[in-house]
Amino acid sequence: MMLYAFKLGAKYPIFTKQIQAKKDPVTGREMIPAFATNVELIAEKDGHQRYFKNGSWHYVVDKVGTQYWLADGSQHTIATLGEEVPEGALLEEPEMSPTLEEQTALANTECTRRINIHWNQIGQINASLGIYGEEDKAACAAWISANREALIALLDRDDLVELDVSDDQYWPSFEG
Repeated sequence: MMLYAFKLGAKYPIFTKQIQAKKDPVTGREMIPAFATNVELIAEKDGHQRYFKNGSWHYVVDKVGTQYWLADGSQHTIATLGEEVPEGALLEEPEMSPTLEEQTALANTECTRRINIHWNQIGQINASLGIYGEEDKAACAAWISANREALIALLDRDDLVELDVSDDQYWPSFEG
């Protein structure tokens, strides 16, 4: 006789495999172990597991391993049978706009990077001390000033969080 085995003791004793009943060596009758049944197994159903409880087979939704994201951007993974993806959750990671604080930090970093491309910190110190001469001192000060003014203009924008602060259009071009 063909039997249907399931995980004994689980919340959802899900079907594991078909097994052949063994005969009792004394009585010759086929035995049904505690982790199996001869109740006919129900058909497979996409996205579900079959489990045996109270003398019959049932379906339980199986989304184990499914990742989803909530509106706040937090990521979750379903770990148990019977758990559904919450209503309104996204199945793909959402693109989260940076906060104003994050975008401000990015803009400041970009300003420093652009200044340092042409006048690194040692060059800036040497220019301010007059080691390079008045023309270089003025060029360095002008470059720093132009980038700081561009930064101030960028930080004053209402749409700052929507901008790519590394885009050349927001920064002065070097002519030197």
